[in-house]
Amino acid sequence: MIRLRMAVLGCLWAAAARANPADVIGFGARAAAIGNAATAVADDASANYYNPAGIVRGRDLRIDIGYQAALPTLELNGRNSQVDGIHGLVVGIAAPGHFGPLRIAFGAALYLPDDRITRVRAIPFLQPRWVYYDNRPQRFLLAANLALQIIPGLYIGGGLTFMSRTQGDVELRGQIAISDTDEQSALVKAISVDLVAVRYPQAGIVWQPNPWLTLAASYRHSFVLRLEQKFALLGDVGNPGAAPLIQNGSLISKSISSDLFQPWQLTFALAARLTRRLFVSYDLTFARWSEFETPAALLDLTLDVGPTFQPLVHLPSKPTYRAPGFHDIVIPRLGFEYRALDRPAVACDLRAGYSYEPSPAPEQFDDGNYADTDKHRVSLGLGVEVLRRNTVLLRPLSLDLYGAFTYLPERINRKANPVDATGDFVASGRLFEIGATTRWRF
Repeated sequence: MIRLRMAVLGCLWAAAARANPADVIGFGARAAAIGNAATAVADDASANYYNPAGIVRGRDLRIDIGYQAALPTLELNGRNSQVDGIHGLVVGIAAPGHFGPLRIAFGAALYLPDDRITRVRAIPFLQPRWVYYDNRPQRFLLAANLALQIIPGLYIGGGLTFMSRTQGDVELRGQIAISDTDEQSALVKAISVDLVAVRYPQAGIVWQPNPWLTLAASYRHSFVLRLEQKFALLGDVGNPGAAPLIQNGSLISKSISSDLFQPWQLTFALAARLTRRLFVSYDLTFARWSEFETPAALLDLTLDVGPTFQPLVHLPSKPTYRAPGFHDIVIPRLGFEYRALDRPAVACDLRAGYSYEPSPAPEQFDDGNYADTDKHRVSLGLGVEVLRRNTVLLRPLSLDLYGAFTYLPERINRKANPVDATGDFVASGRLFEIGATTRWRF
């Protein structure tokens, strides 16, 4: 019985839930190369993530296809935490058009991991966990947006990112034998798992007052993914052919856990063309991490074993957890792009970027064990654009490449309780990224 229950619950824990890996590694090679400071810059498929208003700025149908990968090396007390890598296919579309006199555009973006569609993981509360990296990027992203040009130079857009969460029930009903539980028990099982749609909105605005300056703002809503499970064992306890020791007994457990949290984010941005060949972009993001919930399972257990045995049962009280105490943060991002080669047939851009993301987690001096540190990210990139048109290429074709390195400086967490089960721990790490994106125009 125990083996059966664990197997069924294991299947439920592996069910689908979807969220957003782009917060960790960005979306598209060009934006990732300029430090993800793309809120005022993106006018291709990456605008579906950075700023939906940008998808209406272009004139051509643009389709982006690429691949991004990141390898984290995250250490606790000098030992590798074996956090999984992030890698998958990036696909997006920006399709501008007209509706009467109005310029409108539709856009969609997909990030599809190539080793798993999704993963849900439950970690014991006292075990140190990398809140930002451990399970957060192990999902696929799907976003759809609409954008509108208000007047020349002023654009608005918005849309939804789609996810799902799971809720499942497992019910075993029948008779449980005492002498030979595996062979003589007669149980009928029923499993019901539902995917419940989860959506969160995003919106943005872009204003270009003159050819060399662009101002922008975007908003991305928060969400929490919750996993709901119920296990019910109903029936009699006793050997077949004999009067049951327990008649119509029941064991019911209900579990609700938070698997992923994304703070709502508000970004203000500008992009300035300093010279004919050089432009700079800057994003400043406010992320409301103070709403972060305790990522622990809340278990409600009830047991009915009849009037004879019920007085002998003492169920433990429900555990309580201290609030994580995360705080809001401000994230600056800076990017550069320089046109190194500008010929009639081909153009080449050099890119660089830097971002600093302070940790929202406080020092873990009590029973919490949220391993996180500040994040310094440096990126470099190259963009090549084939401009000459022929019978094969009717529109320019772009190829963007990038590499990035994120450094997580050492952070020491000293416990106030000298007999704490986890004890003091030191968190540090690094993350390497590479990616490539092709852009096709039609």
